[in-house]
Amino acid sequence: MTRQGLAGGVSLQLEPLQTTEAHAYWRVFLSGRTDLPTGDLKIHLDRYLGLTPEEQRSHFSAKKDGRIIGTLRLGPSEISGFSIDPSFAPETATVLLKAVDLLRAGGATAIVAHFEDRYEPAFVSLGFRRVFARIRMEAPTRKAPPPEGLTLQPPEEDEVLGLTQFFVDAYEGHVEQQFGMHTGSDEEWRGYVGGLFKGDSGQYLPDASYVALEGDRIVGAILVTHWMGMPLVAELGVAKDRRGRGVGRALLEAAMGRLAGRDEPRLALYVTVGNDAATNLYRSLGFTQVGGQSVTARLEP
Repeated sequence: MTRQGLAGGVSLQLEPLQTTEAHAYWRVFLSGRTDLPTGDLKIHLDRYLGLTPEEQRSHFSAKKDGRIIGTLRLGPSEISGFSIDPSFAPETATVLLKAVDLLRAGGATAIVAHFEDRYEPAFVSLGFRRVFARIRMEAPTRKAPPPEGLTLQPPEEDEVLGLTQFFVDAYEGHVEQQFGMHTGSDEEWRGYVGGLFKGDSGQYLPDASYVALEGDRIVGAILVTHWMGMPLVAELGVAKDRRGRGVGRALLEAAMGRLAGRDEPRLALYVTVGNDAATNLYRSLGFTQVGGQSVTARLEP
């Protein structure tokens, strides 16, 4: 299946990724992105090879004269995994136009796209409008004294229901909900929180995860996983009536201290652009931005 459609130019084509070209594909992907959790080719390749055949078929190569110059993943109405070999940057808009053309031909109306902000001008030129963006931040781990006046303990898997309700309450009215994040039914939330324990977002690290308690009440929680080669703050929340009292800082410092004791030199997290309170907290603990912004944008019919 080769798409040449409305974008023209017979020398540039979109083709489903062939497994035999996976190394070349992921090398191109890594060459054109800075907002990634890891630049380790083997990690990306192994994740791809672990996908179902249907999921593998959603990856497309952008080829010019038979050479892979770009990568993308196409859903019925979604573009992700977009990257262009820097030496072929002038082809960015053409590759994107071909992708949009292919989705439109398949019946897509509104299209959602996820990409690094370096590609935003090309997306904007086709009518995509930013919905939100996130940045990756990393910090060196370090040991810290235990917090005063706050009880921290590792969460247990049988506490999923309690943790689920805690996160539902903590995120109610949060700035991120206007972007469709941290929303859903009670069942979806239970599946999400339970999935963190089961490894859906990387190997769960129980000894670097904590709940903050006041009596039997959870007033804060941090869940840490090992994802794409580095520990990641998969979730961090503080009860609304306990914000500004150092609970989030204490949870992060406890996790960083435990990771330092495990000889894990760095901890990563993601924060939404515009969530200034969280960003300021992270920066005060030594977190700095890594790479560009990861943008989610939408093209209306």
